[in-house]
Amino acid sequence: MANNSVAGSSLVLFTSLNGYEVTAPLLAINGVILLIGILTLISNAFVLDTLVRRTRLEATDLVMCHLAVTDMLTGVLVIHTVGYNLINFQNFTECLVRLGSVLAFVFCSIYHLTLLTADRFVKIVFPYRYQDVISRKSVSIMSAVIWFLAVNFGLLPSYGWRGTPRSSESPCVFLRVLIAGYLQLGLFLIFLPLVVICILYMKIFLVARRHSRAIAATDVSGNSTSGSMKFTKTVVILIGAYIISFSPLGGIILVYMAGGFYDVSAEAVGIYIVYASVLTFANSLVNPIIYAFKLPPVRRRLLRFFGKGDNSPVSTTNESLQTTVT
Repeated sequence: MANNSVAGSSLVLFTSLNGYEVTAPLLAINGVILLIGILTLISNAFVLDTLVRRTRLEATDLVMCHLAVTDMLTGVLVIHTVGYNLINFQNFTECLVRLGSVLAFVFCSIYHLTLLTADRFVKIVFPYRYQDVISRKSVSIMSAVIWFLAVNFGLLPSYGWRGTPRSSESPCVFLRVLIAGYLQLGLFLIFLPLVVICILYMKIFLVARRHSRAIAATDVSGNSTSGSMKFTKTVVILIGAYIISFSPLGGIILVYMAGGFYDVSAEAVGIYIVYASVLTFANSLVNPIIYAFKLPPVRRRLLRFFGKGDNSPVSTTNESLQTTVT
């Protein structure tokens, strides 16, 4: 993803395969990416293990399981990518599989987040129709569709929709292998869910605020107002995390396709993509923090793991309702 002209501007620590020069900044950034990959794998494995231990998984639990599996696979891929970034073993088939897998897992994760948002939308806005619309069967079908589309989207370069690096370049240059049309489709498919999530949460917020005002008329304690504010903060955090995670990478690709890096080679721009990918990969680490750790069974097990658990009976129904709203 990088060339020696970029590497030469910094202190070279060692040279790996194919004469690839690893600099101190490149080693440091890949160290951060490796840490993200390990934490992503551990945190999502914790969430998945906690959920599957339940006697019966609800529809929402199934979505969270699929999201955790996707993010776990992302963690494994991140660890592999660090190895590639530093060792630079060049194989075109591996390149197609790796780049396609990155986009497939990102696609799969984002659309399961959208499915989770739709689950909350129906639960809050259409509570009496929730059991009919959102069921284990419907969630399983939708998840299967997401996985099918994600895998095939990631395989499009392998199917033939790809470019060919120049003879003077390495066989795995991100912006050569993945052509402009494919990247444009990818950016559209990645940022479309953001629009959908914003619209759904805006409607959820309006309904929740209306309910809070109705409750406030008979509740002088002000709990409804604080609950509404808590929900607002949660929405701001998750939308902000989404934008922060994907905007740098998307921005670099858009600028490159618009000719903004006219005096920089595609390989050199690849180094910027490595840096920007840190935040993109971090999204799979943030997901369990924003979503899964609010689930009562996950939260209780996490507290017990750190020796702070409360063994007293807890109303799972009330906690689940609170988690859904916030």
